[in-house]
Amino acid sequence: MRVLQIVADGKPGGGTTHVLQILKGLRHAVSFHLIAEKDSYLLREAEALGVTCHGLRFFISRFNPTLPLQLRKIALHVQPDLIHIHGGRAGFFFAFSLLTIPTVYTIHGFHFAEKPPILRRLATLAERLVFRRSSRVIFVSRYDLTLAANCKLLGVNDSPAVIYPGISLNDLSQTAPYSSRHIGFIGRLEYQKDPLLFLETMAYLPDYTATIVGSGSLASIVKQEIAKRGLGERVHMVGEFSHGEVLKILSTLNAVVLTSRWEGMPILVLESMGMGVPIISMNVCGLGEIIQNGVNGMLVDRRRGEDLAEKVEMIMKNEHLKASLVKNAKETIQEKFSIEKMLSSTLKLYKEIVTSKAGS
Repeated sequence: MRVLQIVADGKPGGGTTHVLQILKGLRHAVSFHLIAEKDSYLLREAEALGVTCHGLRFFISRFNPTLPLQLRKIALHVQPDLIHIHGGRAGFFFAFSLLTIPTVYTIHGFHFAEKPPILRRLATLAERLVFRRSSRVIFVSRYDLTLAANCKLLGVNDSPAVIYPGISLNDLSQTAPYSSRHIGFIGRLEYQKDPLLFLETMAYLPDYTATIVGSGSLASIVKQEIAKRGLGERVHMVGEFSHGEVLKILSTLNAVVLTSRWEGMPILVLESMGMGVPIISMNVCGLGEIIQNGVNGMLVDRRRGEDLAEKVEMIMKNEHLKASLVKNAKETIQEKFSIEKMLSSTLKLYKEIVTSKAGS
């Protein structure tokens, strides 16, 4: 079976990690080709796995008329049995390629829900177009499946699948904290991730230090806010790292604080739980499908740094609670979010689509 993966954003992150897991974990059964942003981290990592890669420029313009033609040209050359698209930007451009090859579309979280009304309407129409051009749609959370149904993105005859991301506990080192009060923010420095709320949280934790991992359009604003709040001695920005380097940093943290405004099903949360690093997260989108408040992590409903700081202190000052959260978190990963389960479900779906096409 030959499968062409298409990803617009090839930067380090949960979606990129998920794609690399598929490329590595299913290469015994699938011959992969990959289209992603030219010169990206994803392309370099995929090439190291022996995957045939094709680099394109997805971010020159949101309406680049040449991209659908380029995608079509590559797909016709590769002649895949199946195309697997990840994310709305890749899906949007692919929808205009006029290809009739069976296609899987994975939603790694919807972005349109937080847009202004007019942009939200346009984004919803764009998603509907991609849905109509796809043979099957994969959701990484039941929350997103419900949102898609409420927005009337699903057709009457659609058979959507929910496949949770997965990780392997065997691939994760366990924490070896160098400080009892060192926490972290890991993610893109963008509006969605709300790194400024993390800095607000740190203002309520005067005895704590923190590491911020990631880059993005808000990097300079975050740096200015650190200086403005007088956090320069306690909060350190280290920029963007590879996935392996991020895991090393993660192992040094006593807790991870997730301040996102919306999410899909972030692998960072799974990796934190698997490594024994307590997670304190805003209760947004599908996070409640991973985290049970007070059982395997902490959820916060109000977007206030004071509330997040309170949860951090609650864990750090109660060793029994921390041990219980860590134990339950690892059990959650083993039961619901194993990489073996994700890979087997994905391969099964591939086979179903290809077999169905062959029999039609």
